[in-house]
Amino acid sequence: MLAESRELIEKYHQYFKRLPRYQYWLVIVDNHFNDRYYFFIYSRKLKTQLVRSHELLALVHDQQKYQQVLADLKSISHLSIEYRDTSHLVEPSPEITTDKIHGHNYRTAPRP
Repeated sequence: MLAESRELIEKYHQYFKRLPRYQYWLVIVDNHFNDRYYFFIYSRKLKTQLVRSHELLALVHDQQKYQQVLADLKSISHLSIEYRDTSHLVEPSPEITTDKIHGHNYRTAPRP
């Protein structure tokens, strides 16, 4: 097993707590700007919108290492995996213009 795989699995066990009423999933980002693959674990308490993410590994662009690390990860985890690519950036959520939850009852967007 590669040292990168061991690091990834160690951090995976650190952040995957198996808490009740929580949803977990993995995200792998092919970042062309930094020439790396990034592995993240995301979690969200059910019926809430706050999503937390933790970086598990940043791997240099090496297809053979990537395939081995991915195979090692899949051998220990049955979480769903979402693949992202920085050549096709997507805005994950709309821009916040009013934030009533944190006590800001006014518009945060610039006025015309």
